[in-house]
Amino acid sequence: MNSARAFFRAIRGPILLITLGSLFAIDHFGPYSFTRTWPVLLIVAGAMCLFERMTPDVEGPGVRPGGAV
Repeated sequence: MNSARAFFRAIRGPILLITLGSLFAIDHFGPYSFTRTWPVLLIVAGAMCLFERMTPDVEGPGVRPGGAV
């Protein structure tokens, strides 16, 4: 597996939790309610999926698709 893709999969959950916590903090302390800001979660999740798909699909050194090492 590509290390960049593994990295994006590993940080997806923490980033979504940080975003959710930030939106709840804005709801509690700021002028905007959560009912107005929840679409940000969809935007962040979509951006994470996009970044994961944009990483090159390259295996480790010496590994060729369809070939033996």
